[in-house]
Amino acid sequence: MTTLITEGLFRVDGERAVLFASRRRSSGAVKFPAERPELFDGAPEIQDDIEAIELSTHGSLYTFTTQEFPPPLPYKGNRDPKVFKPYVVGFVELAEGVLVESLIVDADPADLQIGQPLVSTTTTLETPDGTSLVTFAFRPEG
Repeated sequence: MTTLITEGLFRVDGERAVLFASRRRSSGAVKFPAERPELFDGAPEIQDDIEAIELSTHGSLYTFTTQEFPPPLPYKGNRDPKVFKPYVVGFVELAEGVLVESLIVDADPADLQIGQPLVSTTTTLETPDGTSLVTFAFRPEG
């Protein structure tokens, strides 16, 4: 069974992941994940100030590292050290001025460079119970 890792975080558009964010009309501040207006119950001025937006699918690599050992919960992948495979995680700077923490896929860490153009994509995580979870990621452009 394949399912999105969580609802309301992104949508799949072909090979790209389109991330859902929010922008404050009053200040232009962009947030990812998106602020949810319903959490500001009783404050209609804040609810009205938040608009839903979709983020750019292109960005640049701001920084990155490799995850060499199974991370603690709430990590949803297989935590068995015999099965775990190291992966790259980084921050991607998007045109909207927001940094997005993301998996970096389809790249050898030795080939990555700060400032390198990246494009959004999806990747699949396998849970210990066999569920396939689709999540967003970024990969080198080209």
